[in-house]
Amino acid sequence: MSGYDEAREKFFSFLLRKTCTRKQAEEYLNRQKLPEGYYDAMMNEAEETGLIDDLTYAKLFAEGHLSWGNAKISYELGMRGVSRNDIETALDEAEDEEKRAAELAEAWRKSGIEERKITARLISRGFANRAVRSVTE
Repeated sequence: MSGYDEAREKFFSFLLRKTCTRKQAEEYLNRQKLPEGYYDAMMNEAEETGLIDDLTYAKLFAEGHLSWGNAKISYELGMRGVSRNDIETALDEAEDEEKRAAELAEAWRKSGIEERKITARLISRGFANRAVRSVTE
């Protein structure tokens, strides 16, 4: 097996174990200290096969973090290198932020949490002030 084939196999094994963004895949490859020609070929193949797809990653991330507000989801995706456009698309398709905030607030009320603490929790989880006000007034 050639050096390229071995590096490619290791890279694709990484991508199959862990869904990641383009930035995260690039960081992985940079840590491997590969010869210059390997990098572009592997990244192109990974994107062509759909193993790297920032929009899909953003949508799945937003769906998997329904107890977070849009601001926190947006921040976390940005830190992972997802473009603003892909983040906005994912949030547009996610469950409504006010609805998520209302569901959390209702569950917390049922468990006896005070209103001021509910407000603080929602804010700390990145919910917009508008969403927080709509469920705590």
